[in-house]
Amino acid sequence: MPAVPDASPLIALSKMERLDLLALVHGQVILTPSVWNESVTQGKALGARDAGALERYAQGQPFSRARLTRRELALVNRLRETARIGLGEAEVLAVAKSRNALAVLDEKGARSIAVSLGIPHTGTAGLLFEAFLQRLITYEELAQHLEYLGGILWVSSELLAGILRKAREVEQR
Repeated sequence: MPAVPDASPLIALSKMERLDLLALVHGQVILTPSVWNESVTQGKALGARDAGALERYAQGQPFSRARLTRRELALVNRLRETARIGLGEAEVLAVAKSRNALAVLDEKGARSIAVSLGIPHTGTAGLLFEAFLQRLITYEELAQHLEYLGGILWVSSELLAGILRKAREVEQR
């Protein structure tokens, strides 16, 4: 299933130097215009080193930059009017819904809207766990990435501990 990441997961994965996991886990990665603007254009303007790395990485396949359809734009506008989410989250949700893709969101409000709209979704921590399940990263790498993630984003310590507990169970099988 293609993935449509918001800026937060892209930036976090870029800082971890693991952008490759998006494509390895989900195949196709679709970047919306405002997510590109927030994570690359604004990041480069601020001098963020990871923004340049993201730009270089995203130029290749299987990353593609989306042009929103009229239908997607209508949903974006409706979400912006009725929900308290940013433009990036609204675009991610609209594109994921219309293109039968997975929304990759870390913002709790946007994830709640995904649930209400029936849009499959995950966050950065969930993506890392899936990469572990697919044997793309080791338990040690998962633990290291989750620790780093907890240092750059607000992530529930209970969630991180739960992921590590599940990963340990999988490893012991």
